Amino acid sequence: MKKKWVKGLFILLAISIFLLKIGIEKKIKEVKEFPVKEVVEWLAESHPEEALIGGILTALGFKELLVDFLFLQSIQYFGDWSEKKEVKFQKTYPLFRVMGLLDPHFVEAYSFGALVMEETGHINAAIIFLNEGIENNPYAFRLWIYRDFIIRLFRTYEYSRAIEGIKQAIQLKGHPPILERILAFAYEKNGQIKEAILQWKRVFLEEANPRVKEIASSNVKRLLKILREREGEEEVSFWWRKNIAIEGLKNDSHREN
Repeated sequence: MKKKWVKGLFILLAISIFLLKIGIEKKIKEVKEFPVKEVVEWLAESHPEEALIGGILTALGFKELLVDFLFLQSIQYFGDWSEKKEVKFQKTYPLFRVMGLLDPHFVEAYSFGALVMEETGHINAAIIFLNEGIENNPYAFRLWIYRDFIIRLFRTYEYSRAIEGIKQAIQLKGHPPILERILAFAYEKNGQIKEAILQWKRVFLEEANPRVKEIASSNVKRLLKILREREGEEEVSFWWRKNIAIEGLKNDSHREN
C-alpha cells in the first residue's frame, strides 16, 4: 500500500515537474521575443535609469508594467510647464517609441504620443507615429481621424493625402459615420466641389438622422452656389440633373431655371 502511495506521489511529482518545465520554456521563448536590446537602446542616452528598469522588466517579461510606467512618465514630462517644448520632445519621444515596441496595440500611447509630438512642433514625427499606430490598430478610427482630419487638413494642408487616408478608413467595416462627412469636407478643402457635393448626397441618402440630413442638404446648397460661380448656371444645372437630383435635395438645394 505504501509503495503504491509513493509511486503515485512520484508520478504526480514528475507530471508537475514536466508541466513546470513546459511553462519555463514557454516563458523563456516569450522573453526572447521581447525587444530587450531595442528598449535599452532607445532609453539609454536620455533616460539611463529608465533604461535599466526597462531592461530588467522586459527581460523578466513584465512588459505591461513597464508600458504603464513609461506612459505615466511621459505625462509627467509633458506636463512640466517649466520645460521648453524641445526638451519635452527629447524626454518623451524615446518613451513613446518603447511603448510602441512593447505594446503595439496600446492605442492611447499612439494618440497621446502624436499629441505631444504635434504640440512640441514635430508634426512629421507625429504622422509617422500615427502611421505605425494605424498599421498595428486599423480599427482604431480615432488615429485615422487625428492623422487625416486634425493634422493633414488643418496643420500640414495635405488635402490629397487626407482624402486618400479617409477613403481607406471608410472601407473598413464598422467605421464611424462621421468619416463620411469628413470626406466631404476634405474634398471641399481640396477644391473638389463636385466630389464634395456627391459625397454629401451619399450622406443624405445613408443617414437616418434628420439633423444629419439637414446638414447634408445645407452643404449641398452652399456648394452649389460656389459651383455656379465657377462654371455657370447652365452647365451646373445639366450636371445636377444627371448626377444629383433626388427627392429631398432637389427642391431645397437646386434653383430651377
